[in-house]
Amino acid sequence: MTHSFGPITVEELPPQRVVCYRTISSEPEEDSIRFVHNWLAAHGLSSEGRRNFGFDVPVSRAELDLGRRGYEYGSAVPDDVKPDDGVQERVYGGGMYAVMRVVNAFEAPFESIPTGWNHLNQWVDAHPDWKPGCSLCYEELMPGESGGNDLVLYHPLEPRQ
Repeated sequence: MTHSFGPITVEELPPQRVVCYRTISSEPEEDSIRFVHNWLAAHGLSSEGRRNFGFDVPVSRAELDLGRRGYEYGSAVPDDVKPDDGVQERVYGGGMYAVMRVVNAFEAPFESIPTGWNHLNQWVDAHPDWKPGCSLCYEELMPGESGGNDLVLYHPLEPRQ
């Protein structure tokens, strides 16, 4: 399969106050997204038009052997929204990031997404002005320009000394 990536840009990701849910399962992305979307709906909030971020969560060797993976998904919310019923409040982002779009990421997600992260990591490692930052890497689901869904990858950066 040929993977298609957008250009890599350097952008400031402002802090995003989110409600989030972390799960470990055989389909953690779907499970955590569904949980947060159901929570938003139960609190009279739409999941449409919000910034939504996620990231992989490490799991034990025993969980891997059972086919389980971990994922945390967060949806940006206004300051007056308070977490309850299983969601937590966190701040995602805040700082400089190398940003790249994986086009139609879910056509073959276990190929295109890791390949995208590898491509972005190599760019960061080789860049003369930037080095890897110490905060989390994020993924943001976006509608694709030609149908399907794209995944925007955010890799934290710090200036090289």
